[in-house]
Amino acid sequence: MIIKKDYLNLDNNYLEQEKEGLNKAIENFDKRFKNKEVEREKFLKGLDEFAKKQVDINKRIDKFNNR
Repeated sequence: MIIKKDYLNLDNNYLEQEKEGLNKAIENFDKRFKNKEVEREKFLKGLDEFAKKQVDINKRIDKFNNR
């Protein structure tokens, strides 16, 4: 009996979708800053949080790809 391991592709697809969603959130946050809807200090703190999340997602993707 042959068992296919399709679940591995699903996990990677989930991580890529999460990364794309984070990039869209950063893009929207940047637009809000350019339209002066967000203060500078809050913008910088938000970018710091987004950077931490991006590093975490990239580590998870690398860990997944190195299995």
